[in-house]
Amino acid sequence: MTRWQFLAALFFLPLISCCTWAFVSSHDTPQKSSPSHATKKWYFSWGYNKDFWTNSNIHIVQPGLNNNFTINGVTATDYPGWNTGIFNKDLMSPQYNIRIGRFINAAQTWAIELNFDHTKYNTTLNQVARVSGIINGQPINQNEVLTPQYFSYALHNGANNLMLNVVRRKQMIDFPRAKLALVAVGKLGAGVMLPHPENTILGNTVNVGPKASGNYFGWKHGWWQMGGFTIGAEYGVQLVFHKTAYLELTNKEAYVNLSDIQVYDGTASQSMWLNETICSLGVMI
Repeated sequence: MTRWQFLAALFFLPLISCCTWAFVSSHDTPQKSSPSHATKKWYFSWGYNKDFWTNSNIHIVQPGLNNNFTINGVTATDYPGWNTGIFNKDLMSPQYNIRIGRFINAAQTWAIELNFDHTKYNTTLNQVARVSGIINGQPINQNEVLTPQYFSYALHNGANNLMLNVVRRKQMIDFPRAKLALVAVGKLGAGVMLPHPENTILGNTVNVGPKASGNYFGWKHGWWQMGGFTIGAEYGVQLVFHKTAYLELTNKEAYVNLSDIQVYDGTASQSMWLNETICSLGVMI
């Protein structure tokens, strides 16, 4: 996928959303609902995720060092953050998810949603990978052990993605006596990547500066950097309590394209697929 295709997607997604809103508003059959149900237009959820990343080729360009090479078929893992306990963690230390959405029809079957996923990406240390290209002005095409000094690459404080989703909900089962409902949910969206680079390449460690005012966000620099795009689909179920609170379990598949990621005296780029399993608690207001 090219950047032009991505920009086109960002342009047409809001347009499609508005058209969907207009179509649904004019064609949905009115449904009976209690006044309290009808007034619930917004929802918010907080949850956590488990991530799985496909292998990828990481391309490094360092003009000042005469380096232009690729680490091929790199494996990586996430870091959920619950290995030392559940109740001794800052809420934002593990891999978390935030959803803020607005229903666009009275039946609450369509919504527009802003989602932020704090995912983590860490290359596997001491793996063997093929390195090809130019290093120190000399050609290379051989297997190397990716030691912490040779190649350590992580987006540990976030391979973060910020997306705008179109959401479709459909009630599957209703339990009126228990005031419970099982709802199927599907989401389709696109957005930007906001990674925090941490890497050491050929003995040189990147310096992104402090996590401080004036350096929080940037393009090719800063604590969090505008570093690419993502397009994804999410599907799962919601268990809704009293038409107000809900437990949501979903699976998300996303294509991730990272570019201009800061490394020492240069940039890195890669593309891969992300699979997320997400569990969230939400409330409708």
